[in-house]
Amino acid sequence: MRERKMYLSVEDIAELFGISVSFAYRVVERMNADLASKNYYVILGRVPTRYVEDRIYGLEHVEQYLSEGKAV
Repeated sequence: MRERKMYLSVEDIAELFGISVSFAYRVVERMNADLASKNYYVILGRVPTRYVEDRIYGLEHVEQYLSEGKAV
């Protein structure tokens, strides 16, 4: 059984959603900005796994997430 990671890297996000690494950087940047605005400690290049699970459930949601509000 594979151990569950506490934080997901840009590469993990790209693999998870089947997107390019360059697009995944935009996704992670947006997630980190959202977390920072809520006074969470942000580790550059990593996003808490729980946040990703709670916020996004598929590629179409990633694209929708990026289009919400201001573009990064």
